[in-house]
Amino acid sequence: MSKRGNRIIAALLVVVLCYAATVASLMGADNTRTDEGMDDILYLPNEKLLTHFTAGLNTIIANFLWLHCIQYTALEHRGQRHFTWLEHMLFTATRLDPYFVDVYRFGAMFLSALRADPEASLRLAQEGMKKNPHSWHLPYEAAMNYLLNRRDHPDSRYYAAQYLSMSAATGRAISGVVNLAAKLQDEYDLTEIERDMWVNMLDSDDKFIRELAERKLIEIELREICRVLNERITLFAERTGQKPRSLDSLIEQGLITAVPEDPLGGEFFIGEDGKAYNTTLLEDVIIRAREDKILSALMSYRQRHDTWPASLDRLLEVGLLDEIPPHPWPGREWQYNPETGRIE
Repeated sequence: MSKRGNRIIAALLVVVLCYAATVASLMGADNTRTDEGMDDILYLPNEKLLTHFTAGLNTIIANFLWLHCIQYTALEHRGQRHFTWLEHMLFTATRLDPYFVDVYRFGAMFLSALRADPEASLRLAQEGMKKNPHSWHLPYEAAMNYLLNRRDHPDSRYYAAQYLSMSAATGRAISGVVNLAAKLQDEYDLTEIERDMWVNMLDSDDKFIRELAERKLIEIELREICRVLNERITLFAERTGQKPRSLDSLIEQGLITAVPEDPLGGEFFIGEDGKAYNTTLLEDVIIRAREDKILSALMSYRQRHDTWPASLDRLLEVGLLDEIPPHPWPGREWQYNPETGRIE
């Protein structure tokens, strides 16, 4: 075996031995602590000491520590429910591996739901967001912290709206998060906050982030155009006593000079409900509604029954869906093929 291979094996052995020593000290401290003095036992080495003993293999020991953290949390949940060392374990693991998203995500849940410590939960989520801007889960957990655990805070919904906007802005959040973000954005008019965030991301070294920021800034403008068009539609109805049939009707009344253009190739139109829509924005909503809910339920049904359901209503009957999401496009319905499981 090569010298390099020997060094790697030796380093791994050091990791295992260090972790074993840490676990032994954890167990010893748990066995000796008392209700009065358990906070005096500092039994978990800090990340600098762990890094020194693990030859720089931080991610490996972070994984070991996270597994033990889950075990510790489960034992505490069934026992005294003190969770004394939970925060220290979580922050140590994330400092060893700042890109370990699951530790930030589930750790924030543990701190808020089990230890009833929303402040520590928020600190952990915020640290994770700095290192992992691609993750939609972390700002979502921060938002839920405000909505569920800090609801008495006078600005809880406002801060929740900010974090949900950040989650939706990653382009990776599920439809429920995006829809809730849109609702709170309308309530607090956070468009400028969202725009500033994406403008800052145009300077990112990550090509994906730059391209995503460019698209999101265009989508913001498309939403703003729809808002203005709906204002003009309201004025049209006040003047004429009826809804406009098309955008050309607004031009005829001098309410707009031309049909707006969409740089992403979509079109603006007035739906059957009399509201203005953009096809680019609609298609994005359609994809999320279809993939996040309906397709997921269809795949679950297929796995259970080895066949596709005869209709989408069957998903309701077996409890895989509480409701079939309405088609985002006004006047349209989902087209489902039971032979292929495809939905359009």
